[in-house]
Amino acid sequence: MKNIGKKMDGNKLLVLFFLVAFSTTTAQEKLDSIKVKENPIVFGDFLVGYSNTGKTAVTVAGNLNYQSKNNLYTFRTSQTTSIDKIDWFFFIPISVVSNTTTEYAALYGKRYIEDGMAYHFSGGISYNINEDVNEDIKTRDTFAGFPLEIGMSFFKPNKERFRILYGLIPVGEKTSFGRSFGFKLYANIAKRSYVGLGLTFGLGWHKIY
Repeated sequence: MKNIGKKMDGNKLLVLFFLVAFSTTTAQEKLDSIKVKENPIVFGDFLVGYSNTGKTAVTVAGNLNYQSKNNLYTFRTSQTTSIDKIDWFFFIPISVVSNTTTEYAALYGKRYIEDGMAYHFSGGISYNINEDVNEDIKTRDTFAGFPLEIGMSFFKPNKERFRILYGLIPVGEKTSFGRSFGFKLYANIAKRSYVGLGLTFGLGWHKIY
């Protein structure tokens, strides 16, 4: 009887062992079968820069970017303005001589990510609207161009809680959404060409976390 009891206890332990092993294996297979959902690389950035159009000019621009593997697709809009002369009546401008070029561009390039830093180079085609203002006379011209840009940006290397109020107060759970800042050399080869250098400030998903 004792031998029979020992044999039954041994069978129970064997069954228990197989149940534990089976449960562990099944759970692991389920975990392996669950694919981690990756965030897309989509971000926007705002630029303020100094430009040379033959004259001193200021450029403000906005980019919307999407990256797939190392391929970067960008829609860029910018406005480059040079002011040649302003006549004032006390604090009121009564006469302005200026030139403004507004650009709408689509670019394709390559972007490479290294931890919390990325660099890219892109080129494409643009539609441009140029306006000359000389006191009360305004002339308008449109033309195509070939926009170029080379840039570098910095962002958080790991998921962190998003921060508000100048980055002082963290809110919510850890997220891949965040800010960036960087530098960009940009140009537009066209009827009215220019080249410039500016600071960029971005917001979005800058890498796969």
